[in-house]
Amino acid sequence: MIIDSDDEDHPAPEDDSSATTPTSGSARKKPSSTSTTLVDRFKFNRHPSSPSKRTPSAPLTQTKEQTRLRQSYIAKFAISNNSTQDSADSPSTPPDTEEYEDPSSHGTKRKRATSPPTKRASAKKKSPYTPLEQQFLEIKAQNQDCLLLVEVGYKFRFFGDDAKIAAKELNIVAYMDHAMYTAGIPTHRLHVHVKKLVQLGYKVGIVRQMETAALKAVGDNKNAPFVRKLSKIYTKGTFVDDMGGEDDAFEVRSSYLLCLSETVSKTDIGKSSISLVAVQLSTGDVIFDEFEDGFMRNELETRLLHVQPTEIILPGERMSEMTEKIVKNFAESFKASGDTIRVERLKDAFVDHGEARRRLTTFYGKASNEGDETSAERYSQALSLPKSTIINLSALLTYLTQFQLEHVLRLTKFFSPFASIGHMTLNANTLTSLEIFRNGTDGEERGSLVWVLDRTRTRFGGRLLRKWVGRPLVRVEELKERIQAIEELIKKDQEGNVLVQRMKGLLGQLPDLEKSLCRIHYGRCAPSELYNSLFALEKITTAFGIDAHEHFTSPVLKGIWKTLPNMRNDVGYFLGLMNEEAARGNDKIELFGDFGKWVEIGEYKEAIVTVEEELQQHLKDVRKEVKRPSLTYCTVSGIEFLLEVPTAMASKVPREWLKVSATKAMARFHTPFVIEKIKERDRYRESLAAACEVAYLEFLQEIAEKYELFRNTIQAVATADCLLSLATVASQPGYCKPEFVEESIVDVKEGRHPMVEQLMSGYVSNDVLLDEERRCLLITGPNMGGKSSYIRQVALAVVMGQIGSYIPANSARLGIFDAIYTRMGASDDITRNQSTFMKELQETSDLIRQSTNRSLVILDELGRGTSTHDGTAIAYATLKWLVEEKG
Repeated sequence: MIIDSDDEDHPAPEDDSSATTPTSGSARKKPSSTSTTLVDRFKFNRHPSSPSKRTPSAPLTQTKEQTRLRQSYIAKFAISNNSTQDSADSPSTPPDTEEYEDPSSHGTKRKRATSPPTKRASAKKKSPYTPLEQQFLEIKAQNQDCLLLVEVGYKFRFFGDDAKIAAKELNIVAYMDHAMYTAGIPTHRLHVHVKKLVQLGYKVGIVRQMETAALKAVGDNKNAPFVRKLSKIYTKGTFVDDMGGEDDAFEVRSSYLLCLSETVSKTDIGKSSISLVAVQLSTGDVIFDEFEDGFMRNELETRLLHVQPTEIILPGERMSEMTEKIVKNFAESFKASGDTIRVERLKDAFVDHGEARRRLTTFYGKASNEGDETSAERYSQALSLPKSTIINLSALLTYLTQFQLEHVLRLTKFFSPFASIGHMTLNANTLTSLEIFRNGTDGEERGSLVWVLDRTRTRFGGRLLRKWVGRPLVRVEELKERIQAIEELIKKDQEGNVLVQRMKGLLGQLPDLEKSLCRIHYGRCAPSELYNSLFALEKITTAFGIDAHEHFTSPVLKGIWKTLPNMRNDVGYFLGLMNEEAARGNDKIELFGDFGKWVEIGEYKEAIVTVEEELQQHLKDVRKEVKRPSLTYCTVSGIEFLLEVPTAMASKVPREWLKVSATKAMARFHTPFVIEKIKERDRYRESLAAACEVAYLEFLQEIAEKYELFRNTIQAVATADCLLSLATVASQPGYCKPEFVEESIVDVKEGRHPMVEQLMSGYVSNDVLLDEERRCLLITGPNMGGKSSYIRQVALAVVMGQIGSYIPANSARLGIFDAIYTRMGASDDITRNQSTFMKELQETSDLIRQSTNRSLVILDELGRGTSTHDGTAIAYATLKWLVEEKG
């Protein structure tokens, strides 16, 4: 905890803290109140309400006495004599009196004393804030929705209400300093506290000093406060860089930023047309969709659960009541697990279609002018999207611009539609009922299907596996290729294949390459992270020869091992330009050994060396001057080039020498020449740092030009990680390879529930058979007999099979299903004005309408929300329709 109020960055005379309102505990009496008492005492010979008749000789005598006392008062309280002396032009009305109407004298005008005006009061009223506080207020006025962190020397400080919030959330101290509360954190802990605040849902702005002390000292504004500007803004969805820190948690949940808009139907009550665009800033993936949704907003809820955004952007005006409730409920559903979904409304970002097209034209046209060859292709793809999607994309572009992250929309080769015919449909009810991503008890990942299948060794591999689980395959050929790859990996792993073992060993050593690549593109990657990423990629590309793919028969594995060596030369080139020791220490000054590309860096370094050589020559001259051959420079408390002489000789040094410090034994001095050269060296150092920063950003941009090549390699590594994860699961006892056939069939022998058997022992296996002739199973039995677990087990077997995973069973023959629909459990939803029975019927109605003859439908105790007789009728009618009509 740091409490320090002595870090103002402006000269003391400019600190207006003496003009601030005193705080409790340090308040002093104001001169004005004391002044009024004294003047009232010495200005009048009687109370104003007394008779106004004066003694003829009194005024002169009182004026002399009055003058003496007033001079004493002025000397004591530092009141200007000019501002309080009597006016010669109006001797009968002193300047520090005013006329008033005396009620007791029927309107007679009388005079009474007022406070003598002080010099401070007569001058222009000064602000109660210090220059630094005033600077903060000006920036805050333009960014009222941000918590601002202001760079002040070696600390970052919060002010005002921001300081109180920071004290509460970060467990630091906020205290009163001058006119505002403040709280501070050390510079090196900035990334830790920013990350914590954005995770809690706050919008955080970083205000940095735009000039250095050395350059400011020789500038025109050396007596003014440091120039500061808002340099970065972060939210949970846009926090793509850790500003030098590394993530401690193994985070694999996608961090999509989702932009949502809605057009309410004027004819069908409750229905809406909804459009969304979601971008994952850490990877560059863009998803879009436009769909019609009913009163219950089931389609919207399904997409929210699939995408799982960390931040949602909404139009400024309110959306329909039901859509607002869905978004609110989704955001609050993560609080139980300690997560926060941020929702922000934008007023001016959402524009009409014409303006949106103009914005996108300008954006992609600028990219094309900057040399982006694929910009025209992306521009064509963007403008071919539906109108409402273009509006959302434009709003997203406007929003990302304030974070300097708009370039992400140029990364992806294409925009992916959410609803793709190559994937199975798993709606919101299915994801929740089958516990695909989170368990139904406490919302944690433990106990979910992802928890069972995730054996990945990298963060980016874990994110890809979640996509596979949420979007099972429906193309038979693609599915068979994935299973063939898993089967081959199991076999080679058991044989101890060198390539597979080497890959498994490398995966555990890799940082989050996917996120690092995006940070490189944004120019927000620290040298240490850059070097570690390039070094990790070099290990991957050099670990396998160019003919490694020939050792595999699976087309998927061949493609992976063939891609890995492609970027070997590029990675080696970039690493060759960097100094490893400097990179690992985040030292940009010594980062590049070759200055051929950046001539300025070499020039500044030579200038610094020249100055230091001049200082060494000056030392030789000083030795002769003071006749001390052993005299050397020393450094004390960070102050360099001090000349240290015994205290007894301090009086004999040249008069122009400046005494810096002393002890009983020694005195330390700076000569005028040393002072001037230190200033010159510091200016060169600041210029060198600026030149190195520019060179580093240019270097990052050069690497970013290879984005597609790097991403293809990282994607290949992620795919290998996912396949090895599924191979690890398949290697467990009791798992079998499913056989896929053309007809609709679920034939599982000795099947088990994948999550329950991991959490409990003694699970009893079961058989299931559904085919063209036996299209329905009706399960009955006592309470707690395992009926719900049994039907979940069937659905989970289908999901796992179409992911490409092995299944916990002795054998399995499966058809290809286009969707799984569930109606399970009994609960109301008060926030949507739905009773248990209404919710049951609405969900049943949706699955009847959306299911096909290739869908798997799971119904658990349908009709339990009403009477036994009515519930039986509803269950029978639904089952009859599904079997006879859909079948």
